[in-house]
Amino acid sequence: MNDDIFIREARPDDIPEIVRQRRAMYEDMDYNDADLLTAMANTSAAYLADAVSAGTFREWFAVSGQRIVGGGAVIISPWPSHPYDGQCRRATILNVYVYPQHRKKGIGRRLMQTMVEWCRKENFAHVSLHASRDGRRLYEALGFEPTNEMKLKLK
Repeated sequence: MNDDIFIREARPDDIPEIVRQRRAMYEDMDYNDADLLTAMANTSAAYLADAVSAGTFREWFAVSGQRIVGGGAVIISPWPSHPYDGQCRRATILNVYVYPQHRKKGIGRRLMQTMVEWCRKENFAHVSLHASRDGRRLYEALGFEPTNEMKLKLK
């Protein structure tokens, strides 16, 4: 593990870095249409301007020296309560990304542990995520399990 890495929470002025990592994450998953990626970056930036300030989008960065080397986020969504959880909200982890030259050093694991611990402190009953092929092993090692979620593509 990299001892010179520290984790910090993102601020509203970090939105360009959040968008940069989101775009890079999709590029790593072989989304190559530059026009669609630019449109996604623009709409994400507009969304994040409100959501970061409102606290419904929480981001953490892994930092080495003065350089951000990775990040990950928790989005808090309004949601009807369940019998096992009386809260009307749910947590989803997304945008977990480490720049290629910093991978395989435990940074993604530290980001995930930070976000999971934050969710515990916030008293969420569970947290979910959508796993990329590359991230699945890490998430399973941290105790994440497949669910019964299904999806229907409308576009």
